[in-house]
Amino acid sequence: MLRQSRGARGARSRLRASTAGPDFDDEERPTWGRYDKRCVRLAWDSFWGSPPGSPPAFPVTSRRTIARVFALPAGQSALVIALGVLLVAMFAGTVRVLPLLLAPGVPPRIASPLARGVLGVSLETALFVAPPLGWALAAARLVERGEARALAALGIRPARIVASAWPAALVMAICTAFAAASWGQEAAAPGRLARQLVSDARLACARAQSAPLAVEVPMVGISWVCFPGEPPRAVGRPPFGGRSAFTADSIQLADDLRALRLDGLQLVIPTEGPTARLRVAEARIHGLAPLGRASNLSVAARTVLMGASALLIASLASLVVLGWSLRSRLMGAMVGASGPVAALLVFSTLERASSHPLAYLAVPAVGLAAVVAAARAARLLQR
Repeated sequence: MLRQSRGARGARSRLRASTAGPDFDDEERPTWGRYDKRCVRLAWDSFWGSPPGSPPAFPVTSRRTIARVFALPAGQSALVIALGVLLVAMFAGTVRVLPLLLAPGVPPRIASPLARGVLGVSLETALFVAPPLGWALAAARLVERGEARALAALGIRPARIVASAWPAALVMAICTAFAAASWGQEAAAPGRLARQLVSDARLACARAQSAPLAVEVPMVGISWVCFPGEPPRAVGRPPFGGRSAFTADSIQLADDLRALRLDGLQLVIPTEGPTARLRVAEARIHGLAPLGRASNLSVAARTVLMGASALLIASLASLVVLGWSLRSRLMGAMVGASGPVAALLVFSTLERASSHPLAYLAVPAVGLAAVVAAARAARLLQR
């Protein structure tokens, strides 16, 4: 009887050991105190089965649990990162345009179009960088706390964990697309911003009533000169250079800044003899070197490219962090930031040249390749 009781106790001990769950090391043991209590019910139902007459709790509870431990932290991290990148980008943009606003003869009214451009670029950049970095940090946090190992022991794959965050990912992708669309209109037609600057400067100059006033238009290279009781006139140097100068009643710039129309043009050309003067009712100049380069993509193409690229890079970054068990949040941040940074570098390079729209498929491709390369480097460092 004594031997049987010892054998029974040994069997019971082995049974308890076999049902106790995965064997974690001290460094990898999950923080069960912080873990969602519903995961205990999830593990119980998955091992012993659901109570008779009740539906299995595994499908419903697992979705809620995964959303709680991954999707919610990923969305919160992405939001905080987006706000931080937005503030840094706006500060950098403000520093860049501040000398134009502080130049003598530039009215405060000019600040509105420039501020709109800075905000558009900053918002597009922030919403493109935030999802991959936020998703990767949330995945690294899941691995670091041992919750990824616990979910893997229950048969939940990394792809299913990442898929649980699709509502937040879809919202971030839509926001990225809207930001790209808002700035894409200005990027595809930089002449709109230039026309707005010219119009605002003309209105500020026209308010001169008691004394002559000159208002400079930044980035365009002309000035509006106003005298009391007279309409404003534009003064500047003609695009073909030389020592000549011109005045005009109005100026119209093309969307791509390659064409110019001047109404009421008076051209003054200094010579060795008497000064030559030319008066033209309407002058059109084509084939100019643009002040700023227009985007090679349409607004719709830019919207789809930026939104889809951010979503793909964020998904791959979180997948490789979970699949390769990168425990350090620093490594997760390195993996998450490598993709959008590489993609933005390729995008800016293509924008500076006359690139075919199909060439922009390299933007997500390079971003995905950078994520994999950074993850492999982090995995080697972790060993």
